[in-house]
Amino acid sequence: MLKGNSDIGLYNRFLPKGCELCRLGGKLVVFITGECGDSCYYCPVSLERFGKDVMYANEIPVSSLFDYIYEAYRMNALGAGITGGDPILVIDRVVKLIRLLKDEFGSNFHVHLYTSGRYVTNDVLRELESAGLDEIRFHPVKEEYLRAVEKALKFSFDVGLEVPVIPGEEGYLEKLIKWAIEKGVKFINLNELEVTERNFQALNARGFRIGHGLAGVKGSFESALHILKKFEDSQIALHYCSSVYKDVVETRTRFLRIIKFSSKPYEEYTGEGTVVRALVKSNRDLSDYGEKEGDLWSISPQYINMIDADEIWLVEELPDARRLKVSEKLIYSKSK
Repeated sequence: MLKGNSDIGLYNRFLPKGCELCRLGGKLVVFITGECGDSCYYCPVSLERFGKDVMYANEIPVSSLFDYIYEAYRMNALGAGITGGDPILVIDRVVKLIRLLKDEFGSNFHVHLYTSGRYVTNDVLRELESAGLDEIRFHPVKEEYLRAVEKALKFSFDVGLEVPVIPGEEGYLEKLIKWAIEKGVKFINLNELEVTERNFQALNARGFRIGHGLAGVKGSFESALHILKKFEDSQIALHYCSSVYKDVVETRTRFLRIIKFSSKPYEEYTGEGTVVRALVKSNRDLSDYGEKEGDLWSISPQYINMIDADEIWLVEELPDARRLKVSEKLIYSKSK
């Protein structure tokens, strides 16, 4: 029997450890480079990142590997997922980061990594194993990349496949799953094909349209469900992950975790994973209610009726380091 929710994700046996921690909002998203030797027409990586050697911790651009450590502390991360681009193109950087994370947070800090397999060699795999990698996920965009999967199966980390579900390519997926079962691959993640700002023209030209949530391609879920039911009782763990989960649930859960561990005492939170605070213009000392930011005081909205103020704004923001404003509303002005 399939488990889960069709709007978020379905699986037949168990969730990979990396996915399990992701559902808790506990995975630090490590974008280690945008460089990649392949150019898949459905690639969801943004224009700002694709093909560029840039690094991000969650949504934040970073310049140092230690910035990943700081962001992991902000969210009290339970693990990290290293992605790109293809991280293997910067293998020295990847190995150094895994060692930093393991040294700082301990061996139980779970690290998984995504790669096409194009640049994976035995030397690369030995380096990853030595650094403490827990899980490696292959997106074999070419059949010859499956040789890298076979090599990885000889090492101690968990080996899985992660591929998009393209409507009309069910036969290819069935063949891939049968191959994975034969070789002893531990799990396969089936991702709903997703429309993004960068790939929409290529998808549109092939006749794909949005049919689920904000970005899920019509027919991708139905194809995934067909595959799941066909291999429901097989020994390999299959997991369908929806675009709704990736775009909404995962981000919101991670934001709520950041709020839990890093929000200020005067910040209230919403169920959508945003924080709400009051910005107050006042000549009085309001340090008993919050803290000063430039010419304004930041306090809890529950105290706005207890203070003498010239102006009060109610601000809703994302809780990460960007502090992007969702809304800002002037709710009181002495001059009006």
